[in-house]
Amino acid sequence: ILAQAIVGGIALAAGARSEGMGRLASELGMFSAGALLASYSRDHERQADALGMEYMVKAGYGPDGFVGLMQMLNEISKQRPDSVSILFSTHPMSDERYRTALDMASSQYSAARKNPLYRERYMDATARLRLRSSAIETLQKGEEEMGQQRFASAEGFFKSALQQAPEDYAGLLLMAKCQIAQQKYAAGRDYAEQAQRVYPSEAQAYHVSGFAKIKLRQFESAYQDFARYDQLLPGNPNTIFFKGLSLEGMRRIPEAAYHYQRYLQMVQEGEKAQYAYRRLVEWGYVPG
Repeated sequence: ILAQAIVGGIALAAGARSEGMGRLASELGMFSAGALLASYSRDHERQADALGMEYMVKAGYGPDGFVGLMQMLNEISKQRPDSVSILFSTHPMSDERYRTALDMASSQYSAARKNPLYRERYMDATARLRLRSSAIETLQKGEEEMGQQRFASAEGFFKSALQQAPEDYAGLLLMAKCQIAQQKYAAGRDYAEQAQRVYPSEAQAYHVSGFAKIKLRQFESAYQDFARYDQLLPGNPNTIFFKGLSLEGMRRIPEAAYHYQRYLQMVQEGEKAQYAYRRLVEWGYVPG
């Protein structure tokens, strides 16, 4: 079940591993998983692995649990490469990470190998996840349909999954994107807002609902969503653009111009950059 959850979680969180989903992510202005992962170097990976084992041992766990995780990820990357293509596209899983974990467990943390793995505690903590295994599989099927732009079919899978797990954040978010892809913006907004209520500290649902609200000309509420996204996950230039677009919709032109200027400082190419530049020319903020 852990392997299934990892594979499913990667696919659902990424939402951009196929051409169809990539176009939707681009329209929504979302970061792709590949872009986020690419910002981390191999040295970052090594440091994260070392800290992971250190934290486990300090918490009283035996280090062999971490070794087992590395072994499982290594096997998945070889046996099911498509299912983890996003995770390993920029940082391929290698025997090195597994061997390093094994060496650390045998040397630096050898004294802690007598510590328990707390398998029972883990099984108790993941009981709810195991109950959702069928829903996870159904969501994966829906995402595959989304990637092929078979949106009506994808909607059926997502609906089935949400009947099994009605408060599943990933499922609600995928359904929201599916509705938006079909230009059902009100339904997309509603599913995204439901996802916000389920997981209010996660950013993506705010961006999706903000996009839907722009399409619905609900500019003030859209701006609030993008502002919240920017608080939770700053650094996405598309968020700055959409904040400007929302402000323009509210006829707050000076503030919209400020955001368009900020966006153009970060992005100089593409449809959004062209739109922002045209508006700044029309409003007299830059020469034509």
